[in-house]
Amino acid sequence: MAPEIFHTRRASVETDVYAFGVLMIEVVCGGRKPEHKQDQRFYNSIVDWVWELHSRENITNSVDLRLNGEFDKVQAKCVLELGLACCHPNPYERPSMSTVLQVLEGEATPPFVAFEKPAFTWPAKDTDIVEKLDSNTTRSQIEQITELVSGR
Repeated sequence: MAPEIFHTRRASVETDVYAFGVLMIEVVCGGRKPEHKQDQRFYNSIVDWVWELHSRENITNSVDLRLNGEFDKVQAKCVLELGLACCHPNPYERPSMSTVLQVLEGEATPPFVAFEKPAFTWPAKDTDIVEKLDSNTTRSQIEQITELVSGR
């Protein structure tokens, strides 16, 4: 479940994108969690496990073992990274479903996914707005803009 749903208590386009990302990851991984019991206790979700493998540049190690290594590593990496992009903790950072479709159809490259999973913060900030603010913008102005964008 998208982390923000516990705060908003409602589904949105962004929570649907998150759920689709989890689905893509589960399909590629065969719905499995880490093999070792010790790892199963460490990772809260399959997303956390795949993100950890991504941080070690071993993301394709999460692919379903039943494939016996017979899969296109480039495609698997693409779908897994796309899944992680959809599961970004900040809903404003998730790709749109039209972007997801373009990537799956081979018309676009997957969005950049940081090796370290970003922390979830609430309320989420739209990074496009934050980037447009200049260094002279006061904290009060930023808070007012945030209220306008995300509500009180």
